[in-house]
Amino acid sequence: MIPQQFDHIFQTKLSSWVQFRAGYTGVFSSREIDILGQTDRAFESAGRTIVLCAFENQYASLGGLSVVTRYLPKFLRESGERIVFMTPFHENHPSIRAAVKAGHFATRASVGFECGGDTRQAVCFQDTTAAIPSFYLSVPGQFVAEEDPYHYSDQLHLLLDSLSFCAAVPQVCAGLGLTKNILFHGHDWETAPIALTSKLAILSGTLASAKTVLTLHNSYDSPLPRRVMHRFFGKFTSAQTVLQEFIPLLNGPLSTVSTPFAHELRNDPLQRGYFTDHLLGVFSRNAPIGIENGVFGDMAPLFATKPTDEDVMRKKEQWRTEFYDVLTSYRDAKIIGNLEFSGKKDRVPVFFMSGRLDSMQKGFDAVFAAFQRLRPGSAKLLFSPNVGAPDQGRGNDLDFFIEAAQRSRGDITIWPLRIPQKEYGVILRGASYLLMPSFYEPFGAATEGLACGTPVIARATGGLWIQVEPVDQVHVPQFYGSLLSHLSSLSTRRPTGILFRERYPESLSEENWVGIFGLPLSKRTTSPLYEAIVEAAHVAMERAISLFHDQPTYASMIVNGQASLGSFDWKAAVAKYRKVYDTAGRSVV
Repeated sequence: MIPQQFDHIFQTKLSSWVQFRAGYTGVFSSREIDILGQTDRAFESAGRTIVLCAFENQYASLGGLSVVTRYLPKFLRESGERIVFMTPFHENHPSIRAAVKAGHFATRASVGFECGGDTRQAVCFQDTTAAIPSFYLSVPGQFVAEEDPYHYSDQLHLLLDSLSFCAAVPQVCAGLGLTKNILFHGHDWETAPIALTSKLAILSGTLASAKTVLTLHNSYDSPLPRRVMHRFFGKFTSAQTVLQEFIPLLNGPLSTVSTPFAHELRNDPLQRGYFTDHLLGVFSRNAPIGIENGVFGDMAPLFATKPTDEDVMRKKEQWRTEFYDVLTSYRDAKIIGNLEFSGKKDRVPVFFMSGRLDSMQKGFDAVFAAFQRLRPGSAKLLFSPNVGAPDQGRGNDLDFFIEAAQRSRGDITIWPLRIPQKEYGVILRGASYLLMPSFYEPFGAATEGLACGTPVIARATGGLWIQVEPVDQVHVPQFYGSLLSHLSSLSTRRPTGILFRERYPESLSEENWVGIFGLPLSKRTTSPLYEAIVEAAHVAMERAISLFHDQPTYASMIVNGQASLGSFDWKAAVAKYRKVYDTAGRSVV
């Protein structure tokens, strides 16, 4: 399908959005609310500067947010917006250190700010290599994670990073001469507190006028202890988490990165029963609105002219050969197992799966369980997990995957490392299928596979409903209502891969998800819901093996995947974000 099919939903939610004064009353006095209302009315949207705030950047990243921070500011500027990017200076990250050594950063400002009852100092570095004005904030003792921006043994440190960054940003803006008509665009809970700190900066006279909007790229939140809230802001409130506290202070509609995920945040048993149960009241006042991302990666055509099936398969075979070369020549002590092929490159499909090793979201373990139900030797699997991220206190669960690989010796190899970009591209092009079995996926990187000529197998959820046109009928759970009614017809589809979705009673799902996340990976198949997911994945992989040997159908999926990329347009996404900005610019508390 194409994202534009959801335009009417976006417009309806945008038009019905209302600024709620109630969210302010527990935080500000009546006099303060009146002052904020006056500055709201003085805000001149035509002269606005968008200050994009994110915890990830091109140097320090973990997921798709860092990719968005490369594309979104660029296209916003091309649309005529004035753009500034602000992000933490993650001083211990190897890529940041390499950039410092290469001379990429210049000091632009040093400002004092109140933070947690103390006066602290923020140093603002500018990335002199960036096309968009990009400022990296350093605060002593903060942003010191090494493996990724979120990786702390004590997650309270990440909350303190968040609050320190958001307290510093308005002061740094003032130090750079940005004091009026600022529209802060935060991303994820780590930058949500800017909704409060920007208003405190207005009340103190640091800023003349500012508004805040927020985009969620996932459903993660953070506890906000009352003592921490009081220490930083001198206020006690009833909110228990960051998003509970700061979403009500936004000046515009809350957005997320796909229309299906916006719906799921309030209706999916996984979300409302586990991740967002505490946010349902907040969402009822500021319902998430979907804005689909553009394409992640290169959109260069793979074929110069309209290819025949033979042309497509010849090219894919060339990429497969290059993939084998990388597979056999790449050396790293972390690699576990190897893929064994009888004769000259067995004509069996090779599944490729990569991403953050997060057992609460990615569903990689379900694929391993499904893969072991295939006939041995009928397919191969290359799994490249990023094991640096914490898994909510669980460790990284890598042992589970190692043991599974040992049971499927010769059919599975695990590369628990960051594959260099060049080799990653070769692997993605040469693989037969990209696997994305996520339990939930706000947007996802399926378009990366399609852009490389690789069909996608995905669990039907979130943005994957949009990115993958399924070759077969797929089950649509009842909680989606009519949102995905277009999937009822196969006649208009141009398949780009396989979607699978388990059939399971929705009335039991909430409780079952809680049960699944309470089990070690090796015991999850004892859950009937999880077993249904594994079996659906197994059926999808069997279907993929069959399609791999059906040259016309397989070739058409490659061509269709390329053709579908034009539907994922950053200019279209930017047009919607600008409408959100316009709405925020008109809002008055």
